Amino acid sequence: MHTETQTASTETLLRAVADPERRAILRHLHATDSRAVGVDDLAEAIESRDRPTDDGQTAIELHHTHLPMLADAEVIEFDRERGAVAYRGDDRVETLLEFVSDRLE
Repeated sequence: MHTETQTASTETLLRAVADPERRAILRHLHATDSRAVGVDDLAEAIESRDRPTDDGQTAIELHHTHLPMLADAEVIEFDRERGAVAYRGDDRVETLLEFVSDRLE
């Protein structure tokens, strides 16, 4: 993926990738090669192993916390009406994800 524009600040991008669930979201969306993914499908794909009975909590957190933050950081496109999410592509985010994965996780 290539950066379309670099409008998000470094601090905004660091906050976006600071949370492990958001990193999982970004990695999953990156793997879909920018195709839109349904929020419910995304929730199912990233559910934490720590939540054996999730009861929709992941989808709620996606809708109200993680996806709005990533959309505000201009890393994803989030169509609330359709319930669809797509990765916009950002070289800086991919570099951060790679660094965290290689050196910190």
